[in-house]
Amino acid sequence: MTVMPAPERPRTQVGTAPAPAPRRSHRWRWWVGAILVLLLAVHVAGGWYFAGRIASDALAANPGTMTPAFDDAQVVSVAGDRVTLRRGVDAAANFEAPGSYGLTWAGGSGHVGPAVVNPDGTVTRPLDVVTGKAPKAGQRAAMERAYYVGDPSKTLGLRTRTVTIAGAPAWFVPGPKPSVRTVAIFVHGQNGTRMDGLRFVQSAHRAGLPALLISYRNDNGAPADPTGRLQYGATEWHDLNAAVAWAQGQGMKRVVLAGQSMGGAVVAAFLEHSSRRGVVTAVLLDCPMLSLSQMVSNGAGSALPGGLPVPGSIIWVAERIAAVRYDVDWSAVDYLDDTSWLTVPALVLHGTADPTVPVTTSEQLRDAKPGLVKLVEFPKALHAESWNFDMYRWDGEVVGFLKPRAR
Repeated sequence: MTVMPAPERPRTQVGTAPAPAPRRSHRWRWWVGAILVLLLAVHVAGGWYFAGRIASDALAANPGTMTPAFDDAQVVSVAGDRVTLRRGVDAAANFEAPGSYGLTWAGGSGHVGPAVVNPDGTVTRPLDVVTGKAPKAGQRAAMERAYYVGDPSKTLGLRTRTVTIAGAPAWFVPGPKPSVRTVAIFVHGQNGTRMDGLRFVQSAHRAGLPALLISYRNDNGAPADPTGRLQYGATEWHDLNAAVAWAQGQGMKRVVLAGQSMGGAVVAAFLEHSSRRGVVTAVLLDCPMLSLSQMVSNGAGSALPGGLPVPGSIIWVAERIAAVRYDVDWSAVDYLDDTSWLTVPALVLHGTADPTVPVTTSEQLRDAKPGLVKLVEFPKALHAESWNFDMYRWDGEVVGFLKPRAR
């Protein structure tokens, strides 16, 4: 038998350790950690900054005044029934718009029609002088979305009574028939005035309804909200509730509520919370601001230099920070997540080019309540300017909606 010799074992040198395995690099972990820290810092800093922007742009109470400041435009020339204007320091996006607006200047007021934009950046508009004398070249002027400037007795020729409701001034305009016991109550928008509702008063009067134009907390001449900030209906609905109670005290049995922009949120909050909501027979909403969060996101869509959008994750952080810094209850001022507050017919008017409250807000309400909501969209109209872009269509829709309710 042949025996194979066993293989020799490798000799191990005494006192010599085996060669170490190659060390793995952990540098990637450092880079990941650094990137996470940077992202966190960007989101905290960006969230803090944009929370401040939410406060200054959306929550700050900067009440409008009944007396305009002449800083929207400067008169270049007046030729017959045409006025040429140069952009002023406080000109709005509607300076070049093809809409109709009020124009006021020291010594007079009037109405201007759609603009023709000139090569030098000025605009020429038709001018109808209503009060005083025509403006002179060099005069500064205010261009008013409200169109009608002053109280209804002067601007519309309608009998008007100034009243005080919950410490705030209001205008009551009796209807053409004293027997009608349905009143239309108008609620203006963010930092607006009662003058914003004069177009609605005109339509309501044609439909046969008396109208009440109210002020609410934080308005000029009205008590301030305890927070000093706008609350998007969360507290303002109490002032609308007081207005409904006042109207009932005047013998009114039924109410139609009309809300423009943030006024739509006040109307929604009233319908959500008030024990008096049962007297409301219909609702009219003009570019209603029914979700503060959606409005913020819409504004953030072009808030960075060059018109670039703010990342959604930073806006989310900003809203969380604003909730703590400014006590914003985002769910309380979102009237689209639960639309059970709307139980009566509603006419909703909205411009398709609204840069403040996207028309999708009104489309969501229509889709949630298709049996109650009629949505009328106005092509190319800016925020709260559907009337300015097509006053005859706007008036026709409103009068047609209100007339059957004049009883």
